[in-house]
Amino acid sequence: MPSDLTDAALEYLLDNAGLALTEAEKADLKTVHEKLLAMKARVRQPRGRMAELAHTYGFAPEDLT
Repeated sequence: MPSDLTDAALEYLLDNAGLALTEAEKADLKTVHEKLLAMKARVRQPRGRMAELAHTYGFAPEDLT
């Protein structure tokens, strides 16, 4: 899926972050931009106790929703 991140926007973000990337690194970053946005959206969602299985051993079907 092509990224809608423009070169100018990428340069702005990198400059603000104080990062100096090569052209190859910038191209790689642009190819994963959409996936990073999707991951960020998933991480910032509320999760129930089932997200941490290490301390949960018994659960009901409604816990899986």
